[in-house]
Amino acid sequence: MGHHELPSGTGVFYINLDRVPERKAFMDSQFIHARLRGAKRFSAIDAQQPRALDGNGYVPGTGSRWGLRQSEIACFESHRAVWQAAVDQDLKAVAVFEDDVEMSAQAGAVIAALLEHGTGFDFVKLDYSPRSLRFGPETVFAGVNVRPMLEMAPSAAAYILSRDACRKLLSWSEQYSDHLDDFVSIPRPDWHMYQCFPAVGVQMVWSKQQDQISEPVKVSERSQDKKTNSGLDKGPLWFRARRELQAACRKLYWRAGGQARLLEQGGYAGFIPCTDDLSV
Repeated sequence: MGHHELPSGTGVFYINLDRVPERKAFMDSQFIHARLRGAKRFSAIDAQQPRALDGNGYVPGTGSRWGLRQSEIACFESHRAVWQAAVDQDLKAVAVFEDDVEMSAQAGAVIAALLEHGTGFDFVKLDYSPRSLRFGPETVFAGVNVRPMLEMAPSAAAYILSRDACRKLLSWSEQYSDHLDDFVSIPRPDWHMYQCFPAVGVQMVWSKQQDQISEPVKVSERSQDKKTNSGLDKGPLWFRARRELQAACRKLYWRAGGQARLLEQGGYAGFIPCTDDLSV
């Protein structure tokens, strides 16, 4: 089978720290496996570099968490820089990857189809999440099966955004205190987010293939530096209490008939299925 070319006016970027070339090589090999041409490396913001985080938008308490580690701020700002690049380049849709994603052989066809489609969604999550989640009834975009996402997901290592979605995320994130994966998957009235069903990628931390790859790919460089991963503040008592109350209300809704109604309507509750050639 041949390789898939990027549709005109679209882009694919993978975020990679300059000092971790092993992950660049890994992602280049994954795009070859996925048979997708045209993916570009995007230099990640490095929290270990002096003044790298100057002018960032992190403001404690403005989001779903209070404190963020420097590495988490750098991750968020790196993704935000890709969204800005997509707007600056006037791309109608963009696929964004972190640099530790194992891809399915079908991933290239799925990504190319969704990029070409470019409408009807804000956000399409491509990767597997290691948590039982709830989704709406299945629908199809350009031959790709997807389900509406109804809850925050614990991974945002591979996703597609429309042009309007990039603008929305940039506006919403002028101030933030969220993990990146939480932020992009927060249910919002004006946020049409979907999960690719089945998933066509998985972060190596959850892949059964992780024992077969090198340590720099398997273990995040961001997590290795104590300075950039210290001093996490969970916030004042009122903030923590509010967060716990919100979580309790969500659980009560699903237990009080919400999940039963969802399933009756063709929704789904459980782990995200993956294509047969992914190892999770």
